[in-house]
Amino acid sequence: MARAGVQRLVPGVVRQSHGLQRFMLLLGFGLVLLFVVVAVFAPWIAPYGFDADRTSDGVVFGAQQAPSSAHWFGTTVGGTDVFSRVVYGTRTAMIVIALAVVLSSVVGVPLGLVSGYVGGALDRVLVLVMDALYAFPSLLLAIVVSIVLSGGSSGAFGGIMSAALSITVIFVPQYFRVIRNATLSVKTEPYVDAARVVGVRTPRIMFRHVFSNVAQNLPIIGTLNASEAILTLAGLGFLGFGIEPSAAAEWGYDLNKALPDATNGIWWTGVFPGLAIVLVVLGVTLVGESLNDVLNPLLRTRAGDGSESEIQLDDDAAATVAEDVPTDVRRAAVLSLSDLSVSFSTDAGRVRAVRDLSFDVAPGEVLAVVGESGAGQSVTARAVLGLLPSTASVEGSAVLRSGDGPAGVPGDGWQSGPAGVSGDGWRSSTERELVGRSQRELRSVRGDEVSMVFQEPSTALDPVRTVGWQIVQGIRAHRSVSAKEARARAVELLELVGLPDPEQRVDYYPHQLSGGQKQRVVIAMAIACDPDVIVADEPTTALDVTVQAQILDLLLSLRDRLGTAIVLITHNMGVVADVADRVVVMYRGRLVETAPVDRLFAEPRHPYTRALLDAVPHLGREDGPEPVDPSNEVVLDVDDLVVEFAGRLGQPAFTAVDHVSLQVRRGEVLGLVGESGSGKSTIGRTAVGLQQPTSGTVSVSGTVVSGLSDARLRPLRSRFGFVFQDPASSLNPRMSIGDCIAEPLRVQTDLSSAQVDAKVASLLESVQLPASYAARFGHELSGGQRQRISLARAIALDPDLLIADEPTSALDVSVQATVLELFAELQQRVGFACLFISHDLAVVDSLANRVAVLQHGRLVEQGSREDVLRRPQEAYTQRLIAAVPVPDPAEQRRRRATPTS
Repeated sequence: MARAGVQRLVPGVVRQSHGLQRFMLLLGFGLVLLFVVVAVFAPWIAPYGFDADRTSDGVVFGAQQAPSSAHWFGTTVGGTDVFSRVVYGTRTAMIVIALAVVLSSVVGVPLGLVSGYVGGALDRVLVLVMDALYAFPSLLLAIVVSIVLSGGSSGAFGGIMSAALSITVIFVPQYFRVIRNATLSVKTEPYVDAARVVGVRTPRIMFRHVFSNVAQNLPIIGTLNASEAILTLAGLGFLGFGIEPSAAAEWGYDLNKALPDATNGIWWTGVFPGLAIVLVVLGVTLVGESLNDVLNPLLRTRAGDGSESEIQLDDDAAATVAEDVPTDVRRAAVLSLSDLSVSFSTDAGRVRAVRDLSFDVAPGEVLAVVGESGAGQSVTARAVLGLLPSTASVEGSAVLRSGDGPAGVPGDGWQSGPAGVSGDGWRSSTERELVGRSQRELRSVRGDEVSMVFQEPSTALDPVRTVGWQIVQGIRAHRSVSAKEARARAVELLELVGLPDPEQRVDYYPHQLSGGQKQRVVIAMAIACDPDVIVADEPTTALDVTVQAQILDLLLSLRDRLGTAIVLITHNMGVVADVADRVVVMYRGRLVETAPVDRLFAEPRHPYTRALLDAVPHLGREDGPEPVDPSNEVVLDVDDLVVEFAGRLGQPAFTAVDHVSLQVRRGEVLGLVGESGSGKSTIGRTAVGLQQPTSGTVSVSGTVVSGLSDARLRPLRSRFGFVFQDPASSLNPRMSIGDCIAEPLRVQTDLSSAQVDAKVASLLESVQLPASYAARFGHELSGGQRQRISLARAIALDPDLLIADEPTSALDVSVQATVLELFAELQQRVGFACLFISHDLAVVDSLANRVAVLQHGRLVEQGSREDVLRRPQEAYTQRLIAAVPVPDPAEQRRRRATPTS
């Protein structure tokens, strides 16, 4: 009890800090508090006045006297007490810092926020003015402003205000630029769109959603500016443009007067004012750095309560079954893992991510490693390559075995010298242990013998380098070839992975390529040195089914041509059935089952594996809903919709949606499918007013909503609900879950605070989450939980229309199944009309009453689920359906043996 009482007395920011972070925070606070106390109580702390040179007895102080009991810091050449001047200088410095930081933030932050959010002519004018101010050297600008304001001389108040305002002029452009740039980034986030969808007014969006997220920059800016304010004030005083010496003590002036003393061995007149400047700068910097971390809710952790309703199995059951799993040891294994364990040190203690994992991969084998997010698949791959952070601890063994030929020499003979031989000869061994090796030793293995295809190609590629340059760097890191030979090899690799026009596209930057093309580039980098093992971490997660099929064909052809072993990490069981030879199933860091792919799908032994397979939607076997009554009210009516986006300079406009007409009735789910770029999301955004059409109309419940301004749309927003593709980015990271769900209620209803809280609790219950989750933040929840929160917010106002934009694309199959089941239940209970946007045809098959197919912005086919997905009439729809891998290895082999034309 007493301990709890003491903890309540400790500030929250201190309780939330840990280890070195807490030490830095306390040290910074201690230094700042020390100087603040000295500034406040300066007249009582200083034994003399800042310019006093005589005692009360009329005795003149000795000039340039060393520190003593009478004068702790000594005296100056003028006979004043150094300690008293440092104390009074602290008061001057603290006042100037506070005024400068407050005034500059009060001016610069709102200007940056408005400029970044509103844009247009106002933005251009403000940017021009701020850039003009920023172009001046800061100290020179401060001198000019100080002279203009003070006229060259001033008393204490006037001098302090003049110094503060001159520093403010320097700082305002800094605040403006940082806040404006952060606003430009934040205002495009899905959680800002989510606020617009429910009718939040612009001022609330700017300050509740945008400012709350850009404000994380303020502690750093403020403390850096406080440090700069001290240095600028000292510079002004040092150069004689600061506060009048007779009006107030100032450290810069004292340093100027101490210069001649330094050459005569009189050190104390300059050391103590200089030390005060250093300690103030150190204190405010430590406070800013620490607060930036401590106040960020994204860095807070909270123990899970096990309430997630996806597949739940206890660890003992997993371990017990794992003991009975055959190990399938292969003599010809190219990579063998034995008792591999990985743990991470965190503030909350040690977290075990992988536990006693053992499996082998044979040459030319495709081994699929499956499981839900957090099962440890990616951690295992990174542990083998030594790519984990310093907080990770790896135990066990990962043995890499070379082939029969010379180490690292590719079969096509393109390489001109001995390959991959490190200076210490470590590469020449035929069997090497990877765990525990140094980064230098592993560098010769990465990309040469073991390579990795990362999940997100956009983040795996350097945005400021051409794709050719990045491939060449990987080649020359392991091969003694010229730049010309490496470039020729890069072109050859791009052609090998099927990139069109490789001679030209080798000089493209990543942003000039599509998602599928970037994934091909990443694969080209992975096979550049003909590795023995390729680790492919979710290589098809965000790809359309047609592009996915091409990438899978490419991986299989590489396996066949090069004999490369492939470790495929995925949660797509259709992909596993299509390409895998053998499967390893992981659950909570443990291996729970391993088997050949046919046996695993036909006779899964572990309950987790059975639950995982049961959760997989299967195109053509789903018992989906029947068409709704055609007499039902038309909720969404899209009539001849055209949406165009302006092209670059000299380029024609891009038509995203080309004369599309469709209707969704009350109680109906219309599945909108097609490849990326076909216009699906644009139609959804236009339906709720996030995008204005070029021509055509959009009506919701008989009211035309297209072309209306935000102000005119606001009363109609209660009819809309929107579930975004990425649940993490659609929830404001600075708002609690309860606030996110409550926002539509607060802006569209007159409910009291207590009624809103009760409604939020009811909505959480409706999506199968406890009411206590209202106090949590988005990053503290799993992907499935976050998507349920998005559903709760979308139905908070009982909307007529719900737009669901790829709501399950990033979820594991078991989580996806739970979310889809919940979605169907809510749709039946609330009765909203739904436009369900997805590229997963199996999900659409399980949920939609009717299906509409888009290609290049045009509607090519629409009809009932049975007609479109079972008896497609258009060739494009037939290709889409044929490209969907089904979770049946025998069926996939049959389809590959008889490819469609």
